[in-house]
Amino acid sequence: MGFFNPVTYPTIEHPLIEEEVKRLITYLHIPSLKDQEAREKMIQQSILERRHNDGKISLQQIYELLTKMKDENIINKYNRDETMVVLKIYFTEHFPA
Repeated sequence: MGFFNPVTYPTIEHPLIEEEVKRLITYLHIPSLKDQEAREKMIQQSILERRHNDGKISLQQIYELLTKMKDENIINKYNRDETMVVLKIYFTEHFPA
């Protein structure tokens, strides 16, 4: 029987404006999105829709959203993992603990 070790990220919500989402979620930062403009737009839109009314979202919420998209074969593992690396760096630089 295998052990299930879920990936966890910080649950503290931070503001993430639309312009930053569109700037970060692009093939320029996420190599697996090269030549996949439709996936790029789906990830951007999904993150924007998942934010709360105040524009805040946590890395854990983004990870769960992207994992659901991966499980539904909307995006692949590389899209999810590379997106999380970019957003983790962004959150760490802009919202240090």
